[in-house]
Amino acid sequence: MKKLLAALIALSVFGGSSIAFADGVYRWVDDKGRTVYSDMPPPPDAKKVEQRLMRSSQIEADKQPYAVRKAAEAFPVSLYTAPGDKCPGCPLAKQYLAKRGIPYTEVSIENSQLAVDALKVLGGQDVEVPSLVVGGRPDKGYSASDWDAALDSAGYPPAKR
Repeated sequence: MKKLLAALIALSVFGGSSIAFADGVYRWVDDKGRTVYSDMPPPPDAKKVEQRLMRSSQIEADKQPYAVRKAAEAFPVSLYTAPGDKCPGCPLAKQYLAKRGIPYTEVSIENSQLAVDALKVLGGQDVEVPSLVVGGRPDKGYSASDWDAALDSAGYPPAKR
């Protein structure tokens, strides 16, 4: 008898069950005025029916390490660039940030209005590209040592060797 019971439990747990899992949770008010929550759809006479879709139960891991995520949250990085031959140092700057694993927003200064907006952030009389802004602190021109100091002080981990 115990073997039969164990086999039935195993079959129900591991077997090809046809149990359909709910896509969400329903909330409604029944005919007596009670609020009901269920994974089953409400009866046709239910009032104030709401369906809340459930998010996936899978944990999605961020690809960035924790230290990088925390630093990026507190001190976001923006890279000011210009297209093509107007910025010969831009590819090197992008390569530097990629090697160091820094998430950044690229701001391409393609016209004079964007340059005026960049001056407000970068300060000074003219826009020098590439420029890095770490949490509001601008560093004009590409300098690995200056950029390292700015990123280190913001809490970004050093480059992997």
